[in-house]
Amino acid sequence: MTVLFTPLGLAYGTLYSAILLTRPSRVVIITSAEAITNLHATLDAARFYHSSFEFETHVLADPLAGFKEGRALAKFLAAAAESENIVNFVGGTTALQDCARSVAEILRRENKPVREVAVIDRRDVIEQRRAPLVVGELIDIPAL
Repeated sequence: MTVLFTPLGLAYGTLYSAILLTRPSRVVIITSAEAITNLHATLDAARFYHSSFEFETHVLADPLAGFKEGRALAKFLAAAAESENIVNFVGGTTALQDCARSVAEILRRENKPVREVAVIDRRDVIEQRRAPLVVGELIDIPAL
């Protein structure tokens, strides 16, 4: 089973792209109360092309400075890892991204399989806002 761990910010096209480019069985979304408003529309759009995935959301109370909260959450999330784990580092605030990165670090430390990626959209910001649900690129991040 493939699990995608990903932050979700206000630019929800990243989540859409991450799902379509990795085709996970389960999506673990780290987000904020503000960003979650676009979640269901984004998942519905992704399900049009990739219908077979479950999802779960985890909301940081303080998405701007909740690093301690995010790292505690990362320990919980890493415990639910599967045989194939993909961690996307792009999306949301720095605290949300730090939570995702922490998941990858914990998995690596525990010798569990983890693929680190960045989902990017090379279009200009105005175009991204005008048409957010356009599949971007998946870049594999090399191990150190």
